[in-house]
Amino acid sequence: MQQRHNLYSSSPDRGDCDCHAPSSEPATALSAQEIADLLHMVEEEKLAGDVYETLYEKTGIQNFGNIVQAERRHQSAVQSLLKRYGIADPTLGKGLGVFENSVFADLYQVLITQGQQSIADALKVGAKIEDLDIADLNHLLANCQRSDFFRVYENLNRGSRNHLRSFDRALKTHTQECYTPEHISQAQYDAIVSAPHEQGRGCQEHSQQRGRGQGRGRGERSIC
Repeated sequence: MQQRHNLYSSSPDRGDCDCHAPSSEPATALSAQEIADLLHMVEEEKLAGDVYETLYEKTGIQNFGNIVQAERRHQSAVQSLLKRYGIADPTLGKGLGVFENSVFADLYQVLITQGQQSIADALKVGAKIEDLDIADLNHLLANCQRSDFFRVYENLNRGSRNHLRSFDRALKTHTQECYTPEHISQAQYDAIVSAPHEQGRGCQEHSQQRGRGQGRGRGERSIC
């Protein structure tokens, strides 16, 4: 049985975020760029979930087990937009590491190989994925013209910032190493990891429903 490395189990990342788009806004036709953006993001969210699921099985590092379900919810949120606008989902029926876009297929293999080298390398892979996700979402939000897209992208970005904080803290605490961002600036990275956990409306409602005083350890919060 694979030994589990309980590096940062105090942030289980299991909250049910309200990431999905509202259904009341008319679903008008999308531009070619909006379609391309959705197709890119749904595979990028699948990449995160696939890498974390695989690395959890191969390394036993609890951070990946904690966050993987949040990544599946992120993927589902983008899938809801694809379905709403009648766009074929490129992730439908595809297993771990299988992608329509060869860039993601190649990146999956690179990240899995890197993540099995050491605990530090595995945590840096997690940080790298969230770094990429945040950079792409920042770009999409800056150019977004639709409220349903904006809501989904904003919630995904908040979740990615929380995940980045989790990987950064575990890396510094347990390996004394640091991740150098490749996609966002060092200044933005430092600002994110030094800021407190962000909780969205969906997460807060879920947390309240679970109630207080159930013996969940200090800092055991939902990270969407």
